[in-house]
Amino acid sequence: MGLSYGMSKALNDTSKFARSSLIVAFWLMGFTFSVTQALMTRQLLVNYTGNELSIGLVLGSWLLLEAVGSGLLGRLAERTPLRPAAFAMLQVLLALLLLPSVYLAIAVRHLMGMIPGEGMSLSPMLLASFLVLIPLGLVDGAMFTIGCRVYTRLAGGPGDREAPAIGRVYIAEAVGGIVGGVVFTYLLVPYLQAVRIALVLIACNLVSAISLLGWQDRRYFLRLVPVSCLALLSIVLLLSPWGDAWQRWMVRQQWAGFFLVDSRDSAYGNVAVIEQAGQYTFFSNGMPILTAPVPDIANVEEIVHLPLLFHPHPRHVLVVSGGIGGVLHELLKYPLERVDYAELDPLLIETAQRFSTPLTQEELSDPRVHIEPVDGRLLVRQRALTGSTPYDLILVNLPYPSTLQLNRFYSTEFFRLTRQILTDDGILVLQAPGSLTYISPAMGNLNAMLAHSLREVYPYVRPIPGDTVLWLASPAEEITELPVETLVQRWEERDIPASMITDFHVRLKLDEERLTWFQQSLRQSEGMKVNHDLHPVGLLYGLAYWNEMFSPGSQWLFQVLERLNVVMLGGPSLALVLAFCVVRRWQPRLKRVTVPVAIAVTGFGGMAADLLIIFAVQALYGYVYHIIGLLLTAFMAGLSLGGWVMNRRLKSMHREKIWFVGGELALLAFWIVLPVALALLSSPSIPVALSAWLVIILLALNSLAGFLVGLEFPLANQIVLRTGATVGGTAGTLYAADLLGAFLGAMVVSIFLLPALGVVGTCVLMGVLKLSSLALVLTAGPL
Repeated sequence: MGLSYGMSKALNDTSKFARSSLIVAFWLMGFTFSVTQALMTRQLLVNYTGNELSIGLVLGSWLLLEAVGSGLLGRLAERTPLRPAAFAMLQVLLALLLLPSVYLAIAVRHLMGMIPGEGMSLSPMLLASFLVLIPLGLVDGAMFTIGCRVYTRLAGGPGDREAPAIGRVYIAEAVGGIVGGVVFTYLLVPYLQAVRIALVLIACNLVSAISLLGWQDRRYFLRLVPVSCLALLSIVLLLSPWGDAWQRWMVRQQWAGFFLVDSRDSAYGNVAVIEQAGQYTFFSNGMPILTAPVPDIANVEEIVHLPLLFHPHPRHVLVVSGGIGGVLHELLKYPLERVDYAELDPLLIETAQRFSTPLTQEELSDPRVHIEPVDGRLLVRQRALTGSTPYDLILVNLPYPSTLQLNRFYSTEFFRLTRQILTDDGILVLQAPGSLTYISPAMGNLNAMLAHSLREVYPYVRPIPGDTVLWLASPAEEITELPVETLVQRWEERDIPASMITDFHVRLKLDEERLTWFQQSLRQSEGMKVNHDLHPVGLLYGLAYWNEMFSPGSQWLFQVLERLNVVMLGGPSLALVLAFCVVRRWQPRLKRVTVPVAIAVTGFGGMAADLLIIFAVQALYGYVYHIIGLLLTAFMAGLSLGGWVMNRRLKSMHREKIWFVGGELALLAFWIVLPVALALLSSPSIPVALSAWLVIILLALNSLAGFLVGLEFPLANQIVLRTGATVGGTAGTLYAADLLGAFLGAMVVSIFLLPALGVVGTCVLMGVLKLSSLALVLTAGPL
């Protein structure tokens, strides 16, 4: 009797240890994939030249692969007796895949045969993201489904106990994800590079696997030796110089064929420097921004001297990006009193100072030049709110808006800020792609969008046509009324030394016939939308222009996007739901797909909310690269809390449909609140000192979206399980539906909805979709 009791107690203790080890392993699973998602997204973002829409493609690819792994292995897990060792072996597999996956994310551009600075269209981005993430995404999905099966088997009990068991796995993973995002942002990124971060995750997963293998029988004990050796090796590599050596080798692969002299990260992205024959090229997120010591002389002289011809006595100038390596040198030839200079990324200026040339030393050592170590958009906002000395010229020397970060400098909101800090005869200068022979449709649309957006703020707008079009905007009429000969005379009187600008060149660039031809060419693009921070049509036209040059086969997509509206997309959605309800009435078996469809729509909307808030942070503040981990974590925090709240109520819940309908209504209300909140938070009148609080509010909104999504998943599991479905099939099917919906949300929002509809339009469409799923649930009868 005593022996039997002792054996029973030992088995019970062993089972408790196994359950505790599994909970820790599920927590680590969430931690690992939260860190890995943020790490892979950051690395791929640099390879995709900072195009933030790639965030949706990366997350979408990951979620699709998770859905495949979860859905397929859910069926397999149901037919196979599983023990904790099965989950442990998945942890070992994950550990073996991490470093190769990080290498692929860093070197993907080189592996695809692309050179640094070369643009990449959305199709190659999607393909590259999918291929790079295949190993990790499939393992992630498999770990959740098999983890649910293993934990349910250990917890014991059918039916009503299975749903809480799935919920506990879901919550443990989400809590781990929360911790992972915070640790990644504040502890890992500031002190460790990608390879060492991967080694930390490898070591943690191998140690966890050992804890799951250690209590098993002798057959599993044989696996402890190789796993323990791998864990020891990962710790040795983490603590040795080999980690840094691997990091340097991987980054050199990213810039293969070029001599990389520096690569560092900031809050705004990655800054890299390559050197060829004594010429330095500075890259921000893979996009060339500065060259020194020999600049593009023609471009530098034109962007400085031609606009200044329209101002009689310039004294104060603001340069936003592209100042080092020529522009500042040309400006300092004038009797200016002060030149303020800010970059797209302050690290660019710091890096240029580290790799200085005689030209850049001369520019930055001039006492009239004041370097502002903040993002250029933030500096303009600070100046507008503080009412500092106005500028005679604001020169924005940036590429056309091919990313959300760049689009912030081409929106009407930015133009209004510049208007507040210009003198009454001050001039704003921007540039856009151009031609003197043929204005293609996409090039015309891009320039017309810029003209319409400028005219929303400035009464006088003038282009200076050329291979690069200079756009001048001013509150004074001089930029449109001054005769060319008056400008030529002003150039002669100033007697500024220049290599390219002469009397003849001034007459040629400002020729009235050229101007008339250019303006007539833009008439084919009449009716272009105005660019806004939260409706970035500038990004749409910028991407369309790039694809017109390098991927003309995809131009049809951008032509469709230009015509999309909420009615075109929302109407068919409602019609499809109506048709489904009619068919379901005659085919009752279709009733079983009601809950998975509702979960898929919830997943779609949850990812849409996550991405819209991520994009809003980038559009308003420009440093999503730094806090991408926190943004993803905020959503996971909401998921965890929502799942925990619902999981606690499952045992005593009997009217699941009412709760499910309530969750659907709450999500519908969220889509009404979100656009209003984002519009209020984007107000330019909010003091800069409150920016950190605004980001916290955006994180809270993301958490709220996650909370509402998290409420539905455990409840949906209980509803389906009460119909007699098995736990493996239920977990796999609903998790796959959730992930599939999130995948579609990531793809559709990134590629179609945000550029075409903007934030408000996308929120309205999301509300229509959620209204559709609510109608499906309400008309389904008892679930």
